[in-house]
This record gives sequence, C-alpha cells and structure tokens, in this order.
Amino acid sequence: MTATHQMWNVPNRMLFGWGAVTELGAHLDEFGVERPLIITDEGVRAAGVLDPLLDAIEASGRDYAIFDGVQPDPTDTVVHDAAAAYDEADADLVLGVGGGSSIDTAKAASILATNDGHILDFEGSGNVPNDPPPSVFVPTTSGTGSEVGHWTIVKDSETSIKEEIGDVSLLADLAIVDPQLTASAPAPVKAATGMDVLTHAIEAYVSIKAQSQTSALAVDSIEKVGTYLPRAVEYRGTDREALSKMARASSQAGMAFNGAGLGAVHALSHQVGGTFGVPHGLANAILLPYVMEYNLPQVPEKMATIADALGEDVDPATPSRVAGERAVAAVRRLASDVRIPETLAATAAERDAIPQLAEQAMDDGSLTGNPRATDADDLAGILERAFDGEFVTL
Repeated sequence: MTATHQMWNVPNRMLFGWGAVTELGAHLDEFGVERPLIITDEGVRAAGVLDPLLDAIEASGRDYAIFDGVQPDPTDTVVHDAAAAYDEADADLVLGVGGGSSIDTAKAASILATNDGHILDFEGSGNVPNDPPPSVFVPTTSGTGSEVGHWTIVKDSETSIKEEIGDVSLLADLAIVDPQLTASAPAPVKAATGMDVLTHAIEAYVSIKAQSQTSALAVDSIEKVGTYLPRAVEYRGTDREALSKMARASSQAGMAFNGAGLGAVHALSHQVGGTFGVPHGLANAILLPYVMEYNLPQVPEKMATIADALGEDVDPATPSRVAGERAVAAVRRLASDVRIPETLAATAAERDAIPQLAEQAMDDGSLTGNPRATDADDLAGILERAFDGEFVTL
C-alpha cells in the first residue's frame, strides 16, 4: 500500500438497539459454535449486566464458560489467564462483554487461542499470523468503541507501558451495541467514558490520517456527545434517548479512529494510565483541551468545525482561530458539567514523572496521527499545563 492509499476496516456486522442482546442466541446458531467463553470483569458480573446475555445463550440450548478476571488496563498476565480459560473450557467463540478493558482482553486472548508465544510478541500492526476464533463483542459502557476496532491495548506487567496490537483479524465477527447494558454504570463512569468518546472523535477528526468517511462519523459523534452526555450522566440510566445516542456516538467514534488514528491525547494518557493507574477515560478527559490548544495553530478550520458541532456561536465571519478557542472552551465546560477534574494534579499522577512520561509518549503509536509535530519537550509542556490548569492563550 503506497502513501497515497488509505485503509479503513470495520466489523462486517453490527447489531444496534435497546435490548439487542436478546438476539445473541440466533447469531450463535449462525456461527455454528457450541460453547462460548465470556470474558468480562467481576463488576459487570456482580451487577447483573450479564444476565440477559446468559438468558439468550441458555435459551439457545448452549453451555458457556465465564472468565471474570479482567482488570482495568489489562496486563499481559491477565490476557494469558484469559487464554488459559479459553483452552480449559474447550470453547469455540470469544464473547467479550464489558468496557474497553474486557473487550481488549478478549481480543488479545483470542490471538493466543490460535497462535503460540507471548502476547507482547504480536505488538505492532499486522503481526498475527493465524486468524483467531470467532468473536462477539458487547460493550457495557459508551466509551472506548473497542467493539468496532481492530486494535487491542495490553500493559506490559514489567514496564507498565501500554503496548498496541493491531490486526484486521481482531475485528469482531459481530458487534452487539445494546444501550440498555450501559444504564447501570455509575455517573462518574458515564462521565469519563463519555469524554473518552469525545476524545476519540476529536482526535480522529484532526488526525493527519483522517478520511472523508471517518471525519463524517467523527463530527456526528462530537455533536451527539455535546448534546447527550450531560443527560446520560445526570439521569443515571433513566434517559433512554441519551443512553442510545451516546452508545451510537461511541461506536461511530470507534470506527472513526479505527481508520484515522488518534493523537497526542492518547499518546500521553496511555503513559499516565499505565504508570499511575489513572482510568483511561479520565486521563483523556483531562488532557483533551490542553492538547487541542496545542494543535489549534495547525488545524484552526477543523477546530472551528468542532466548535460548531459543540453548539458554539460561530459563523463564516468568525475567524478560525477565535472559533477554535471556543472549541477548547466548550470542551472544558462540558468536562466541568459532568464533574471531570480540571487537572492531572487531582489524580494519582505525579508531576515529577513528567519527563519520563513525555519520553515514553514519543514512542506511542497514537502520536503518529497528531496534526502538529511534537517532541518530548512539547509533550512535557502539555503535561505541565495539565497539572497546573494553565492555558497559553485562554
């Protein structure tokens, strides 16, 4: 593929709608599988979120096994444990249910089901020689969009660095997006994961790898988050329309960045999360406006479009730089409205680690999509402002 050619991959099939998981059994019939392994976490299982899926599997006359050992920011150790559970269960389909950590674990474990070696041996793009078993991914948060992507993130248990593994074979055979499953998530989780959606959409839109179709999905996702995230957070699972719009926005943003890539927000948040355990969505939410301000001089027209999508008062007569500054301000207000902290100082992250985090971020694959060229000093400056709550021009 030459530099002028573009690649974009999405799942062959997606099922979207309130109560969609009730149709799971019929799709398992189509795949001809006998025993799925459900990969999830203890919280999802304890909250009863799995119940409608289990009912659907049982109604289809199938047995199943469950691995509920997923942890936030899954490590290589967790992935190998999940892969061992797949082998022990004599399973023939991977069913990832949960947030991004569960679905990423399911993707990574599926690699090991058909390939020998350590999971980190497959780091990078296109390094999975044998196709994984069939897979179905079911998100329970509106956040990562992992159910529609071909990337998985695995933390190295020795270095705490998050490594990216991408392969088109990791795309779900079926993604089921059922907004009803997101209803029970606590308000802080809805807020952080919702801001993760916004981060995906904005980074995909301004990425140097953006394509017309990814940009269309990204802008529509931005509009949905700006309108519906506060409602989804405030009404604690009772606003069916808001939950459905956020679920749609999440998958759209996932498809957008699956083709366009991401940027400096993710390059930095991967380091902050991997080193200090700051939840991914929260780190993204805090860092997003600071990176937007940094990128603004490079893509003022795109920032103006973002401002418009977030409901800011901009028109053709508004200078792009001014409109772009309004986009940054709008993101800050939205984060404040859903009670996201303003600075990294409010998290477990430590300021003394800034040089190390910046150096590590330079090696993160997400950085390749950032519209403005960066070096370690630039990234350190962004982190410093994110700790202090200071902007250059706002």
